[in-house]
Amino acid sequence: MSEHYEALNTPVMRQYMEVKEQHPDGIVFFRMGDFYEMFLDDAKIAAQILDITLTKRQNQIPMAGIPYHATESYISRLIAAGKKVVVCEQTKPDDPKAKIMSREVVRIITPGTVVEDNLLGGYQNNYLSLYYKEKTSVYLAFADVSTSELLYFFFSENETERINDTIKRFSPKEIIFTDEVPPLAKESKIILSKIPPDYLPKKKGAGIDTVVHVLDAYLQYNYRKQNFVFQSPRRIDESEYLVLDEQTVSHLELVENTNDKNHTLFGVLNRCITATGKRYLKQRILFPTRDENKIKAHWDKIEILSANKKERFQIKELLGDLIDLERVLTRFRVGKALPRDFRGIDKSLESTANTKTILDGIGYDFSKLPKELTNLSQLFFDTLYEGELPVFLGNSPFLKSGFNKEYDDAILAREKGKDWILELEEKEKKASGISSLKIRYNKILGYFIEISKAQAKEVPAHFLKKQTLVTGERFTSPELEELERAILQADEIIERIEKEKFEELVVHCISLYEEFLTLSNEVASLDYHLSLTETKEEYQWTRPEIRNDGILNYSESRHPVVETFLPIGERFVPNSLELNPKDNAIAVLTGPNMAGKSTFMRQIAINQILFQMGSYVPAKKASLSVVDRIFTRIGSGDNLTKGESTFFVEMKETATILNQFSENSLILFDEVGRGTSTYDGLSIAWAILEFLTVKFPKPKTIFATHYHELTELEKGNGIFNLYLDTFEKEGEILFLKKVKRGKSKQSFGIYVAKLAGIPEAVSDRAKEILSGLESKKREIKIKNEEPSLFTGLMDNHTSNMTPNEEKVLKRLKQIDPNQIPPLEALSILDELKRILKEKDESR
Repeated sequence: MSEHYEALNTPVMRQYMEVKEQHPDGIVFFRMGDFYEMFLDDAKIAAQILDITLTKRQNQIPMAGIPYHATESYISRLIAAGKKVVVCEQTKPDDPKAKIMSREVVRIITPGTVVEDNLLGGYQNNYLSLYYKEKTSVYLAFADVSTSELLYFFFSENETERINDTIKRFSPKEIIFTDEVPPLAKESKIILSKIPPDYLPKKKGAGIDTVVHVLDAYLQYNYRKQNFVFQSPRRIDESEYLVLDEQTVSHLELVENTNDKNHTLFGVLNRCITATGKRYLKQRILFPTRDENKIKAHWDKIEILSANKKERFQIKELLGDLIDLERVLTRFRVGKALPRDFRGIDKSLESTANTKTILDGIGYDFSKLPKELTNLSQLFFDTLYEGELPVFLGNSPFLKSGFNKEYDDAILAREKGKDWILELEEKEKKASGISSLKIRYNKILGYFIEISKAQAKEVPAHFLKKQTLVTGERFTSPELEELERAILQADEIIERIEKEKFEELVVHCISLYEEFLTLSNEVASLDYHLSLTETKEEYQWTRPEIRNDGILNYSESRHPVVETFLPIGERFVPNSLELNPKDNAIAVLTGPNMAGKSTFMRQIAINQILFQMGSYVPAKKASLSVVDRIFTRIGSGDNLTKGESTFFVEMKETATILNQFSENSLILFDEVGRGTSTYDGLSIAWAILEFLTVKFPKPKTIFATHYHELTELEKGNGIFNLYLDTFEKEGEILFLKKVKRGKSKQSFGIYVAKLAGIPEAVSDRAKEILSGLESKKREIKIKNEEPSLFTGLMDNHTSNMTPNEEKVLKRLKQIDPNQIPPLEALSILDELKRILKEKDESR
């Protein structure tokens, strides 16, 4: 800053530099008159993001400014860009002789702490995350400041992958931490804020109490002494939920789709009317339950709503009058309440009371409005103006006529004051006979009676002189003074009474927060069940059956998202599947590209999620067991920033699955091993399938592959083959999208390439090459005498074998070369010869 030393060494700029020094990571909005000014690097950054003019102060200091009355739109853009905004206002100086205004930071606005509607992303949760390490444990909390929701997880410090995965799944807008940066932070664009040591309580090791303390301290610091009160902290225990890691959530496109936000499971299910219902739906998708009783309870509610269509539509209309109670009450707590919010609360209470009446009539369990909220409705009726309430106090009437006599008189004076003055003027003019008599007003004298010089001697005795002019005289009277007092004090009286009552109502509503929260949660649940009912009826979904033997049995299941967005005239081809953890646990799925392997795999996983959400499922019939986790290894991409290849990323994800699955998991593998050489990839895929058979019962798995050699593993151990059927005639291929038991004949990759627009010369040459390769493969076959080759080689080299070598050779003896693929047989022979050669050399 040395180059700007003189320009910065002024009283105002010294104030700015002091604020900036305290908040180096925020863009300071420095109030100067009718503008918020930004200086130095702040100005450069803001000018680029906000597309505003960058100027200079004193021809030296970079400066940019915005009008104070238009800040919200600018702040929203800075927040969206991941910036913090430090709002610094002008205040009266302590020293009355001071030549410049004092300035004070009144709010620090960060992406994770906003509560204003225009700064939030619609109904979506806006999470502030806290990463708090205590000895060898980690608390990971997610607080939605706008709704006061607080969720938290408990991990051991070495569970880095699960911690990162959880952060990705919640997508917080901001992460705060105490000592250590969260593992994900090094590669994340999420805004980070380190908490000063004095934010921690003096008593260490208090667990979740410390988490709440730190969050509260951070919010009080940002909001400058506002008191936040979170909902009771709720621990997310993964043993209670179907665990979906971030990779699975992304692969299955449950809540997001990069191409079309509606082409997701959330998009199909979302018929919710309320903001709370939409948030509830999203959470249920991401956290399906493992509790069978909860699943059944959801189904029972759907059945009731399904059987009462007329009442269902009445309820949906009533829910349309509800506001986002969670967010409104949070805004009340931080001094952001608006008069019109009371009308929204009032309508919400009326609608829920009417909804309760309808639900009672159809046997749907919905709690009665607490007495406190019923009393609040009556208070609103007795207190508030019957018409539309103002956005801000003073814009229009706020309180009801007859509520307060002083208030009514003031309202009347404000509305009728001009008429009263005209009536008095007419009255005095007639009584005095003075034709020039006028009642006027100015800011200095207030109201006065003005009479011309010629008629000034004719004034009545009760007129009191106020001012003499060259052209006439000015007077007042006891009656005019009384009117003046009533008119001029009206605004002050109205403002005082409205403010008092407004603040009283705000405090009263805040005191009922728990009651409002309970009501909001119940409305969200109702909206959720209405949404599932509407979806179930439109697409003819089925209520599954629950079983506890680990089996998943689908009859004619469908993919809910793909089916919803099929072009007009096309019909989704349903498919059936049974995964039995004892006999048919692991399906090796073959078939050509474009045949529908990925769709089939995804639909099984998505239907499992629907089942554990308590939803009906798109199938003719379904008999399902609860699973603990769903793993997916579908598609891949380079992680260039970390120097990781496609294949490396694929293997990392595969390793995660193989290290974490249980016998109750559902696993989807799609083309594992395709990112390396054919033999390497085939070997890896083969070994993975063998590894999955070790456990008993085995994890329910679908393994889609183009390695047709893997179909030879269907020899017990729970592995069985499925394929996507095709129809071939005169060189044309029809993809039937029907799953059948058995294995695919070929992959039809050249045909698919031709469909994609590959030049005909390339596809024709590819056919020639393929024909030659297949001919070579047929030549490399194991003859009948080759079992003796195995036996002879082994028998001559069994002396001095290590236990491991004996184990390998014993396994090789059990293999019938005529029953394994030719390439695999050659690979086994090569390995055997290598071992024997090493033995010979060692001798």
